[in-house]
Amino acid sequence: MCLDVVILSNTPNSINMIQNPLVWIIDDDDISKYVMRRYLNQLAVTRITDFPDSVQPLKFIQNNYNSIDELPDIIFLDLHMPVLNGFDFIRDYQLVADKIDKQIHIIMLTSSINTQDVDYAKTLPAITDYFIKPIKHGDLARIMSVELKQ
Repeated sequence: MCLDVVILSNTPNSINMIQNPLVWIIDDDDISKYVMRRYLNQLAVTRITDFPDSVQPLKFIQNNYNSIDELPDIIFLDLHMPVLNGFDFIRDYQLVADKIDKQIHIIMLTSSINTQDVDYAKTLPAITDYFIKPIKHGDLARIMSVELKQ
């Protein structure tokens, strides 16, 4: 599989990454989603889908695990949400993850500074990284560069 890479140069936020990555933001906080979209757009990421909870994106993944072009390259997942929290999403996602022929990077985001949440998140192989909200622009640029680097 050949991945196209876009190289942005002469900008302070330049990163090498998969061209036109699909990013999902799963968060019930509209302000957090707005900030994430702005930061991602500044990093030249334009294919962004956001969800107010994790039920719909989980069902989509479960029903379309073989449609890799429709699945995200990276998911920013809020921990504390109504209905299905981030850990519940991960639990159910892991049941189908082995069937997916694509690496999906999942970044857990939370406003909680509970060390038990952080420690537990680090034990879950599906979670790539864990950040306290609000995420900083520099951290987001690093995530996008590292996680989606060719």
